[in-house]
Amino acid sequence: MIAAIKPEKPEPSICFELTPALLTFRRAAGNANRHLNTLLVGLETLKPATPIKPPDLVVSWSKPAVPTEWMETRNFALGATMVAVVDGLDRYMKIASQVPGLTDRALDDALNGRQPGAGRPRPNIFERLEALCDFYRGVVRSEHLAGMRLLISWRNQFVHGQDKKPLGLAERRALANSAAFFQAQHGGVSIVDTLDRYVQREPPTLTDLSTLISAAQRLTKALDEHLLQLQEGEVYALALTSYIIHADPDPTACMERLFRRGGSQAAGRVNAELLEYGGNHDLKRRANAPALTRKRLDAILGMGRNRAAREFGIKR
Repeated sequence: MIAAIKPEKPEPSICFELTPALLTFRRAAGNANRHLNTLLVGLETLKPATPIKPPDLVVSWSKPAVPTEWMETRNFALGATMVAVVDGLDRYMKIASQVPGLTDRALDDALNGRQPGAGRPRPNIFERLEALCDFYRGVVRSEHLAGMRLLISWRNQFVHGQDKKPLGLAERRALANSAAFFQAQHGGVSIVDTLDRYVQREPPTLTDLSTLISAAQRLTKALDEHLLQLQEGEVYALALTSYIIHADPDPTACMERLFRRGGSQAAGRVNAELLEYGGNHDLKRRANAPALTRKRLDAILGMGRNRAAREFGIKR
């Protein structure tokens, strides 16, 4: 009787399918959307109910008495969500620029909102995002980028009461022309109705905001996948380790903690950190995502503190 041949176990490896930039954005956008839904459900629940005050509410409070007060509270929650999501886009760009080699150095000023030259204004958030998408042309859907233009402009108008660069006629037409795309790809939503509320200076509906948040998530996901596709596993593992060290409030202490034992123990500590910043051990992974075996990880990151200090530019 012929014994069954056991399939060989794949060599342990780590793969990178998310950058710390996308992880940060997803937390910001996901939490904002979840908290918004909770707050709006809470508002509707409170209307016919007897209020229960939190124990740490030490100032006088009474339930809104007229519809406009309820609407103002709802609008506050909507505005806070818009701020959180736009801030998440800002953080995505800044963190992407801080991982060595993840984005082209030519984008550093734009991604960090720095003045491009003497006498020239600093780019706003949308101009920075547009520069990133233009550099990696064809990666994101133009409809999603147009949605970000609407979200950021609406945030300025709705939250800050002014928008120095409102959507122009050509931009509004482009959004209107994308109606079929949004209807097909975003749950049957009418982007024309959404745009009309913006033009009329009305608050966004929950559907409006959910659609624009979804567009932001898809745009950042497409960018992130492309940026990682351009990386080589070993190089990116070093770059991500450098980011982790320098993003720590105390980079020297972080480096000491990771590499004080050297060898495979140091590599093991780094491996655990990489898993927290977008790495995974999943066997089902994108074919174009950067990866390296645990053996190679040990070889390149199993170093002691002195070598690590030199490798990552840490003064001891």
